[in-house]
Amino acid sequence: MTQTPTTSPDPAVWDVVIVGAGPGGLTTGAYLAANGKRVLVLEANQVVGGSTQVFRRAGNKFEFDVGTHYVGECEPGGRMQTALAGLALTRRIEWLRQNPDGHCRVMVPGTTFETPTGWDAYLERLVETFPDEEAGLRRCVRILRIISAGEEPRRRPWALLRWGVRPITKLLDACGLSADAQAVILAENGDYTWPPHRTPAVMHGGLLHHYLQAGAYYPRGGGQVIGAHLTDVIQTHGGRVRTKATVERILIEDGRAAGVRLVGGEEIRSEVVVSAADFKKTWAELVGDEHLTRRLRRRLRDLEMTLPMFAVYVALDVDLRERDTPPLAWVWPNHDVDGYYREVAAGRCPEQMPVGISCPTAKDPHGTHSAPPGYSTLELVSFAPKEHAFWNVDSDPTQGAGYGRDEQYRQLKAELTERVLDTASMMIPDLRERMVFCEASTPITQERFTLATDGSCYGIAPLMKNLGPFRPRVTTHVPGLFLAGGSTEFLFGINATIWGGMGTASAILGRDLVQEVRDGAVFVDESRLTEITEDFDPLLASKPGSVIRRAARRRPRVDA
Repeated sequence: MTQTPTTSPDPAVWDVVIVGAGPGGLTTGAYLAANGKRVLVLEANQVVGGSTQVFRRAGNKFEFDVGTHYVGECEPGGRMQTALAGLALTRRIEWLRQNPDGHCRVMVPGTTFETPTGWDAYLERLVETFPDEEAGLRRCVRILRIISAGEEPRRRPWALLRWGVRPITKLLDACGLSADAQAVILAENGDYTWPPHRTPAVMHGGLLHHYLQAGAYYPRGGGQVIGAHLTDVIQTHGGRVRTKATVERILIEDGRAAGVRLVGGEEIRSEVVVSAADFKKTWAELVGDEHLTRRLRRRLRDLEMTLPMFAVYVALDVDLRERDTPPLAWVWPNHDVDGYYREVAAGRCPEQMPVGISCPTAKDPHGTHSAPPGYSTLELVSFAPKEHAFWNVDSDPTQGAGYGRDEQYRQLKAELTERVLDTASMMIPDLRERMVFCEASTPITQERFTLATDGSCYGIAPLMKNLGPFRPRVTTHVPGLFLAGGSTEFLFGINATIWGGMGTASAILGRDLVQEVRDGAVFVDESRLTEITEDFDPLLASKPGSVIRRAARRRPRVDA
């Protein structure tokens, strides 16, 4: 894939400057560039894509997804396909549907449950697994389906008012469900890392509905293809994406946004600024207290973030597809899902850690982008305390990796890695024997590379006061300043932030882009997009500073 540079030099003043090149910021930029705006996207990291990016190890032999594990609503007509259609990317980003009879394996002590596609199938499998609890299960699923899928809302408005705003644990208890059944229903809540006793039922029901309505999907070639193609749209339609460009301040002049200042002093002027960066840091650090309303100051003071992740990346010298290993799984060593969160929230990490297991090798059966033949890669995710003191870190992680040399930090990281491997071995018993590579990242790592408050992956906590009409809008009280990303009204996750980027672009343009695309509009001139050749490397194409010079080089591959 050879990138075609823009033919004109950077303008003195951009129409829009976007802070952050995650899927939300890039989608916003792509839609604006495709609609004639001069767009500049600034990314502090050396690679665009945010949580959709990948990294490689062992001489590029193995590739790991940072956060692209499974995505819902990617079916024809779904939100993902709608958002990509307006950018002419539906053929360039191909979504692979995972097994509809069980896209995620849930393992709790004594029970293995395969999550199927469809609410009806989900209910029947729950009843089949827990036949003595049929009445409670039918009641629970009926309520979750009403409050999350919008079914029978006029006939049963009480369901949302009575149960939607209450904690999911209250609903499960009211339905008389056993600890075993509750653990199965709650098992995938690692997708938003928040304690069940503080999670509104409508939030957990919404998570289930996201996957149950049409199944789970994975992008062919790995998560980096998303950032690569969105970047291509921007740069072939008159915009620019810069990496290693850290924004220090959003400039506010005469009460409105006027551009940004980078670390190092460079100032860039623009009529509109979009912050797709961390919500809390956007206001507290990039904008500054003097430009905040009293209400916003109070909100920031009390704002809680979702719990951060602890991740372990593993390569095995066996092709797990030959074992029929599921591409996705959540393994809980005990039934007390809520109890684990209570411990982590209190700054402790229990000996037994739950683990989400993602196997990109199994999710993308037609390619070997993640590992050479005969090998497999795994991404093992859990959650851990956010406090710097827990990790023995007393410096700012965003200023460098000096913390990584601390002996106590390294020892704790190694201990938690072993705990994660212990849990993962419940599904793959010979995991350690077949392991040829292992590396871990902590919440401190996440904070360093994403500049996210507390190292949170999912932004502000899904409390009722942060959902629905109470969630931050993409428009702000500062004229010319807009928001994008996982802490906005569109929620978090790959699908939601891409959809939200479309929403932010709509707000800036003053148009309903969703309706226009559904009516058939395609804003991108596909003939201008870069030709995809056999040596297309999405990771190389996601480093805009070097793309023009190096994109035609074939991706290196080390023989097994």
